[in-house]
Amino acid sequence: MKRKGCFGWLVGIALVILLVAGGLFGYAYFKVKGTADSIHEPIAGREKSDLRDKAVDIENKDSISVALFGVDANATRLSEGDHGRTDTIILLSINPNNKKTVMVSIPRDTYSEMVGHGTNEKIAHAYAYGGAEMAVKSVEKLMNVPIDYYAAINMDGMQELIDTVGGVDVTSNATFSAQGESFVKGQQVHLDGEKALIFIRSRKEDGAGNDFGRQERQQIVIQGLAHKLLSAESITKVDGILQAVQKNIVTDMSFSDLTSLQSGYSKTLNNVEKYQLEGTGQTMDDGLWYFMADDAKKNEISTIYKENLK
Repeated sequence: MKRKGCFGWLVGIALVILLVAGGLFGYAYFKVKGTADSIHEPIAGREKSDLRDKAVDIENKDSISVALFGVDANATRLSEGDHGRTDTIILLSINPNNKKTVMVSIPRDTYSEMVGHGTNEKIAHAYAYGGAEMAVKSVEKLMNVPIDYYAAINMDGMQELIDTVGGVDVTSNATFSAQGESFVKGQQVHLDGEKALIFIRSRKEDGAGNDFGRQERQQIVIQGLAHKLLSAESITKVDGILQAVQKNIVTDMSFSDLTSLQSGYSKTLNNVEKYQLEGTGQTMDDGLWYFMADDAKKNEISTIYKENLK
């Protein structure tokens, strides 16, 4: 299924890093660099994807493939070695030459091989079992596409970033109630961090629109957050923004990679094609429900994704 629109919420979090690194470069170079260095967590021994003939070079403006993971964990659990499961998985094929990005959303319940674990389970479990390394390899195996870089954020990060900038104003895409909060379609509402998480996590409540409605709300919130971060008032909150990024985001992109992305790839954000896997639900022998991706549709999306890497 193809959809055109803005990036999902994880893409927005990656943009937060780029906006800080680019927009505030002259103002707080050493603070930004220190933050970028602290969140830099490369996968040990990995110089390139096994599906690549050679490593990509961002400074050379090569087309790149990025996996973005939204992790169901908090800072405490992460500090104790609990990787958490990936509630959201988004792949980005970014081509600075044709100025186009292809985005693919992968349902967290997708039945997949856990590469290195010897099981077939929900794709969300790969990160919990083996962190970024197993998640990257498992998604590569599922989609048959290379992944050059990854970025991950835990849910504390979204809430803290929103609170740091003083909340966000959004217009609800649906009428529903959840956890004592009510939202009306077409009505603007101010969200603090806690209320924002309720807004973007809701999917089963009457009127919430299931997963499709939730994904749209994730986009709405990150649009509001991006606008707030770009506002003049956020300049006074640089330290808090950097602290939130430092505590809640990890990536194998270096400071040099991030700044090169900001300068050489930014125009790809104006031409984004969004896809979602199609398939059916099935309860397997273990008694759990899984999303079974349609192979033909998946292969079609994978082809489009890889074409954009050329």
